[in-house]
Amino acid sequence: MKPAAKSDLVAKIARALERAGFGGAKSSDSAGETILLALSGGPDSVALLHALRELAPRFGYRLAASHVNHRLRGAESDRDEAFVRDLCSILGVELFVEQANNFDPALDPAAPNLEERAREARYAFLVEAAKRFGASHIATAHHADDQAETVMLRLLRGAGATGLGAMAESGTLAPHPVTILRPMLHAWRHEILRYLDSIGARFVSDSSNERSDFLRNRVRIELMPRLERDFAPGLRRRLAALAGEMRELDDFVGLAARTELRRRIREDTLDIVGFAGLHPALAGALLREFLASQIGSLRRLTRRHIDGLRRLCLGESPSAVLDLPGGWRAERRYTALALERQPELDRSPESVGPAERVAGGFAVALAREGITEVAQARFVFHSSLMPADSAPMPAGLYEACLDADRAAAGLVVRNFAPGDRIAPLGMEGTRKLQDVFVDRKLARARRPTFPVVTLQRQVAWLPGMARGRVALISPQTVRVLRLRAYESAYEK
Repeated sequence: MKPAAKSDLVAKIARALERAGFGGAKSSDSAGETILLALSGGPDSVALLHALRELAPRFGYRLAASHVNHRLRGAESDRDEAFVRDLCSILGVELFVEQANNFDPALDPAAPNLEERAREARYAFLVEAAKRFGASHIATAHHADDQAETVMLRLLRGAGATGLGAMAESGTLAPHPVTILRPMLHAWRHEILRYLDSIGARFVSDSSNERSDFLRNRVRIELMPRLERDFAPGLRRRLAALAGEMRELDDFVGLAARTELRRRIREDTLDIVGFAGLHPALAGALLREFLASQIGSLRRLTRRHIDGLRRLCLGESPSAVLDLPGGWRAERRYTALALERQPELDRSPESVGPAERVAGGFAVALAREGITEVAQARFVFHSSLMPADSAPMPAGLYEACLDADRAAAGLVVRNFAPGDRIAPLGMEGTRKLQDVFVDRKLARARRPTFPVVTLQRQVAWLPGMARGRVALISPQTVRVLRLRAYESAYEK
């Protein structure tokens, strides 16, 4: 029985890798690539570690692992890190470990949406680790029970077909050229535990998985067992199957919607002439594609918001508005639909003085070490201090290195303001930020909330676009402040 338990799970993971392009006819394309595993030390990721290690010679990939210690569970978090370090050392798997700053406001246990904030921090670390290892794929240990629970959660929150598609077996982590893999998405929790027993593998348990203040935990521990016991035996399997059907349907409709969007897009507005003639499913998908193209993410947008936008486009009034999550506003302008951001002033960082603020916008002090989430800009920043002689060169425009002493006054991330200028590195003189945005084809609706990193009111950095001639590294530099920026709308 034990060998069968082992072979069953490994076979499922192997088939998932083949579907992702590893092995088979595409083996020459995937040979030599690196898969980075998100390794928590729990049963799921430990099982995936052992299976991927076993399959590596067959598929020809290199395996590495990454672990994030959020320090949210005190000694237990440190125990998990020590376990993961020992396990990877024994198995001969390269490991990258990051420790979140204890004073990181994005991971404050008292702050709202802790699960979401920790998730964004994990993905930021994973992308950084992928860069270090040159990994083209990031593997996570989500399984079929996770999929069923995700579908149930989204049903409770009123999700439509797109949301009910839940997690894909593979996808992209925008805006980074990295593919995320979930090779155990068709395996069940009991299969994973049988596999671990069959190979005698140890793992650690996360006590936060039993906390009743997390909705997902209540769904897993209370709601799903009761529904399966009293109302719908086999519900988990049906929910997981529903996710697959909804994703296939959404992929088909999404393809038609993107074709329709290309016909209707007019300088960041949507042409709604003939909108009433579209099938309701296509109309809703078109609106979602338009929102994603302008905002960059569909997070926090529900079916109710899409229905409201449809009514806005179909209504008799040629001029109407609809408020959307995150301070966005949709406005009908006769035969066009436009999106605008209404920034809110963030007054939380006491270290940001009035001179750094832009009226009607936001300004967030950037931590010198750790993570800073700038929710209004939908960006996460990772800061670290290091000796000048060991600091790496920036890997691209999503990274910046500054002289730490020259930047001692403190960096601020704020919104764009008319008249802002930058002195780009490698160029003479200055340029208007507006011109940089136009050159980089940044959507007009995105510009008011794009993050502008400043030092004493000078523009030091536009993540992904330009580095200003501010606090530059010189032969006299002793310490380097290394910044990395990640758009928090990761999965697409």
